[in-house]
Amino acid sequence: MKNYIALKNNFDKITSNNSASWSLALFWIVLFEILASLIEYSFVHQTSSTMLHIPDGIYSEIIIGLIVTIYVWLCVYNLIFWDKSSILYLILFGFIGIYMITTHDYFLDFLINNINIFRLIQSDTGINLIIQLFFKLIIFYLIFQVVKSLRASKTNQL
Repeated sequence: MKNYIALKNNFDKITSNNSASWSLALFWIVLFEILASLIEYSFVHQTSSTMLHIPDGIYSEIIIGLIVTIYVWLCVYNLIFWDKSSILYLILFGFIGIYMITTHDYFLDFLINNINIFRLIQSDTGINLIIQLFFKLIIFYLIFQVVKSLRASKTNQL
């Protein structure tokens, strides 16, 4: 029981600064959702109905080039000015770039569709369902942390 409490406290400190930072919890929600979408894309290859597909060509190369250019620019900016708050944005932008390059989902249709909890019920049983359920439980807990931190910040303002 003691290990569980220590694990929960460490998880809360990393993901929401013990319910003090709603933006940090929101960052982790988006990050976990991107990871869940990447895992589902790897296991289930039937995503063509939810994604607007851009065929490989000049347009997809321009989009990938812009993503990589902006990411490199943000890395250089962060190295020059060493802004600790922009590191989270850099990580988030990197994961979104990896997601777009891996899935070719440049409009984030699959990612937005993956947020729907009722879609989980329709998916196949197996390891993908277990992984997706695990991510959904973590995201649900982080949404609870966001609400809790927003309530705390609202009461501190009054």
